[in-house]
Amino acid sequence: MGANQSAVYARNEANELFTPQKSGQVLTFHSSSKWRSHFQSSRQTNKLMVIHFTAAWCGPCRTMEPVIRDFAAKYAVAREDAVQALPAFILIKKGKTVDKVAGAEKAALQNKIEKCMFYF
Repeated sequence: MGANQSAVYARNEANELFTPQKSGQVLTFHSSSKWRSHFQSSRQTNKLMVIHFTAAWCGPCRTMEPVIRDFAAKYAVAREDAVQALPAFILIKKGKTVDKVAGAEKAALQNKIEKCMFYF
């Protein structure tokens, strides 16, 4: 998941901004317009997009940060929606939500990513 837009930046472990590389493709959006643009472009592809809602104050969210980076490297992955728990993940393909995961459950997230990559 991801787009090659020069205006899109991600944050590294030291919370420094950088331009994401093609291999990791974990993107952070701080602008609704940039997010909408990226989301619209993703509707044209069959690639799985995992949306991670997080907050700095959320302990389980911080636990999942390295997991997300690992999954992004492993699977080459990274809408405004009603999030009821943090961390929250929404899996999207062709612009449609195909699954969701709430909580810091690495195995559940990995299972759903693998299922959605191959079955939707």
